[in-house]
Amino acid sequence: MAVVSFFGLGSMGLPMAINLLNAGHEVRVMVHRSAAGPEEAARHGAVMKSSVKDMVSGADFVVSVVPDDRAVLDIYESEEFRQSVKRGCLVLEMSSCTPGAVRRVEELCRPLGVRVLDAPITGARPKAVAGTLVVLGAGKDEDFDDASPVLSAMTEKVFRLGAVGTGKTIKAMTNLLGAVNLAAVGEFYRFARALGLDMQTLAEVTKESAGGSTQFSRNFGRMVQGDYAPLFTLGLMLKDMEIAMKCASEHPELHMPLAECATALFRSASNYADEDCSSIARVDALKE
Repeated sequence: MAVVSFFGLGSMGLPMAINLLNAGHEVRVMVHRSAAGPEEAARHGAVMKSSVKDMVSGADFVVSVVPDDRAVLDIYESEEFRQSVKRGCLVLEMSSCTPGAVRRVEELCRPLGVRVLDAPITGARPKAVAGTLVVLGAGKDEDFDDASPVLSAMTEKVFRLGAVGTGKTIKAMTNLLGAVNLAAVGEFYRFARALGLDMQTLAEVTKESAGGSTQFSRNFGRMVQGDYAPLFTLGLMLKDMEIAMKCASEHPELHMPLAECATALFRSASNYADEDCSSIARVDALKE
C-alpha cells in the first residue's frame, strides 16, 4: 500500500481521501483553510501533519484537489515541497485549474525527479463518495500504470488523453458544454412553468425525446422542487466555463456565441454562486 499526501479536503476531496483509507493506503492530511475536512479524515484513520514538509517527505504519491491555480501553485512552488519531496514520487494533480497551471507543476517537478499526471475528475459528490469518479487524464502511460492502485480506489474509469495540460483543457470544455445545456434546461423549466404544464409527465416525455440529456435528467426535478442544495456549485461551474473560454480566446478565428451567452448568464447569477449549479434556472435575464 502507498503513502499518499492528500491536499484539498473539501466536498470532493474528503470522500476521495476516505476511499483511499478504506483501500488500505496511508493518507496524510493537513489543515489549510478549514480544519473540518482534515479532522474528519483523521477520524477515518488519516495521519495529521502540520507542514508541507511533513506531508511530502517520503510520500509515494501527492494528490491535490484544490480550488484554483493559486492553491495549486502554493503547494508545488513552495520551498518545503522542493526540498522535501522524494525522487520518484508521483503527483496526481486532480484540481479544476488551468492547463497552464498543471504544465507549471510539471515544469517544477521534472528537475526534482518527480512525475506528474494531469488528472482532473468529473462527477459530482455522490460519485466521489461511491468511488466512481471519472478521470480525464493526461500524461505518460507508465505513470498511469504506476498510479493505478491509488486511482482505482477513487475512480471507476480513467481516460488517457495525451500530454499534460490536455486533461484540464478537456475537463473545462466538457463542463462548458454541460453548462450551456444546463442553461437551456433552466429556460425549458421556466417555459413549462409559465404554461402550467404537468411537470412529472413533461419530465417523462422529455427524457424520451430529442431534448433529453444528462443535465436534464439530473437537474430538471431539482428545479421543479426548488432544491438547490449544492452538489456542484454554480460558482465552480462558472470557474470551469471561464477556463474553457480563456482557452478558446487563444484561437481568434474561433467564434462561440452560444458559449459566450451562457457564460454571461452564469456570470449574472453571482447571487447563487454557492448554491447548486441548477439554480441557473432562477435567472431569467442577463443583468444590465
